[in-house]
Amino acid sequence: MALSATAETRPKAGSPCKKVGSEVVSQGKKYTCIKVRGKQIWSKGTSKIPTRPSATPSATPSATPSATPSATPSATPSATPSATRTNFEPWSVGIDAKSLSDQAQREFLSWTRTRLGASVSHLQLIQTNQNVNRISTMKKADDLSAQLFSSYFPQGSVTVIGASENWTLEELSKAGWVTSQCRDPYMSGVALCLNFDRHQGYVVTGDSTYDSTNPGNDGSALLAHEYFHLVQAVLSNSTRGVRVKSGDNDSRNSFPAWFLEGTAEFVGYSVAALSQNASYWDGRARMLSYSPNHPSTNRNSIADYEIRTCCGNSTPTYPYNIGQVATEYLVASIGFQKMLDIWIDFSTTRNFEQSFESVTGISKNTFYEKFDQIRTQVGLPAVSWRLDGLTNRQFRD
Repeated sequence: MALSATAETRPKAGSPCKKVGSEVVSQGKKYTCIKVRGKQIWSKGTSKIPTRPSATPSATPSATPSATPSATPSATPSATPSATRTNFEPWSVGIDAKSLSDQAQREFLSWTRTRLGASVSHLQLIQTNQNVNRISTMKKADDLSAQLFSSYFPQGSVTVIGASENWTLEELSKAGWVTSQCRDPYMSGVALCLNFDRHQGYVVTGDSTYDSTNPGNDGSALLAHEYFHLVQAVLSNSTRGVRVKSGDNDSRNSFPAWFLEGTAEFVGYSVAALSQNASYWDGRARMLSYSPNHPSTNRNSIADYEIRTCCGNSTPTYPYNIGQVATEYLVASIGFQKMLDIWIDFSTTRNFEQSFESVTGISKNTFYEKFDQIRTQVGLPAVSWRLDGLTNRQFRD
């Protein structure tokens, strides 16, 4: 809660302050103590503090660092399933896509409510950009991501969204990460870079608005997805990025590719929908269509989506869609916090299967058996392909 300032304590933007995150209200404006380039200073005062995501894009995105998100998860988003727990049975095989999706969203929403009072430790820098619709949706997703997850970062998280690569690189350098390029072309009009520590950078050169029936094109889900990769690393104490099973003996206890990418897909689309006051379910079918146009896509048993051997998203199988639905099954059955607890427990065990069973109460293999039973009921095709070594082959009669 912000404190009212006396004449003696009235802050001035840019002047020193004592405690990062502290807030003072003075003459109708709220000032927040932020850390910029190693110095603790008062932010520019804000006269209006939103309490829920706004549906109206900002006309002029600010380039001023923000230590406090301008949008926080609403207690009762109208387009999101009620947080009241239903009679959903954990690990049930008698479910359909709608009941699974809705229960997973109830659990996610219930968890977000526990984060409303969490401290925010996040630096957000946005360059003035003519692509105001996309900037607005990405900012809302970043604001919500920071509210939910930034307190997990010992030094805070950093998001830089520029209109040019040079500006993004310069601001990332000032914020503590020196990198030579930020141009990975993840979608039309959006390129990015991240260091799997606490920094992510974006270069926005095209506009797009959020569409609940066709999510993923505006960049909000992408931003939240990549932000969650940073969360995965910090929770699991993986200092050089999260290691995935690669088929060799050294990686046998590492994370399956479906879990790495699937949890990020679930969080990305969930955060994007919530930040826009939209429905996750309305866009779910479209979410599962962003995949390679290949006969094998999504047609292996989930056990075949553990390994990523090298470069690209389909080496040897595409883990995103399967992983997202498997994450829905996990979250619906045990809750969102316990999904996070698997990452946290791994920081001690350094063994995914051990942490998975310890947190969920069932073994990984039992989970695989149950998931393969429900796959055709929850929007996935039947199993008709399998890995032969590292080569994917279709079943033959």
